[in-house]
Amino acid sequence: MPMQSAQKLKKELLFNTELTQLLDVLKGIASSQFRQLEKRKERFSRFMDAFEGFFQMIDFSDLNHPFAKAQGRLGIIIVTSDEGFMGGLNTKVVNAALAYPEADQASFITIGERGAGTLKGLGRSCVEFPGIPAEGSYDAALKLKDFIMNEALKGTFARLVLFYPRPLSFTLQKVDSVTILPCSELFAKRERLVLKEELILDSSLDKIIEYLLGAWITEKLLEVFEDSKLSEFSARTVHLEESHQVLLQRDKTIKFQYFRSHHELVDRSMRETFSAQLIRKKKRI
Repeated sequence: MPMQSAQKLKKELLFNTELTQLLDVLKGIASSQFRQLEKRKERFSRFMDAFEGFFQMIDFSDLNHPFAKAQGRLGIIIVTSDEGFMGGLNTKVVNAALAYPEADQASFITIGERGAGTLKGLGRSCVEFPGIPAEGSYDAALKLKDFIMNEALKGTFARLVLFYPRPLSFTLQKVDSVTILPCSELFAKRERLVLKEELILDSSLDKIIEYLLGAWITEKLLEVFEDSKLSEFSARTVHLEESHQVLLQRDKTIKFQYFRSHHELVDRSMRETFSAQLIRKKKRI
């Protein structure tokens, strides 16, 4: 019996060690992905600095546009992840969206199968979009932007709020929200740039603002998508680290049990050998 116990513990110790090493590698990959994506976020601030210039050259504050109105039906976008270790954070995002004022009458749009599945389980209908891809998030943002602008112009919703997981640090995430519609900040009165030459407009102000609004919404969505991916990498790293520590502690426990079983086996073998020698001596006498 001790021999079987020792062999079983040895196999379990080997499996636990290999699993610990695998989790350590996965944790390193998630951490590296987080750092690489985090460095790319600087481009969003540069985009907004350049983007603001359009609204300083042309005064859109008096333009009557449906995207500037703060009244009308509410739409809510929920960004969830279909990757592992994200169940708790996905739940927080969905709960925050459902707790938003007028959410019971809102039109829901979900990013990711997990969010859509949760809403359907609660009896809520929604328009589904695939989860954020590892590559091609810009194309995903463009598709969602086109849907938003078409539905908003049709009157499906006039207000649109997006809920998503935002990383506060490498180890901490929170559920945050951003207002997509109305684009009030874009229509705000700004200090005009002094131009040396007269500005010539080839298109109408409506066409110009449509293009600029589309670019702004795309940028917001892309920034949210990347923040959500950062949260995904962060949450995955935290969960893997917790699992890694559990396995390390289990490794110590199994080693203790293995060496104890092994020592008991050796001790029993020595006693049996000693007893056999005594029996042989007695027989000779």
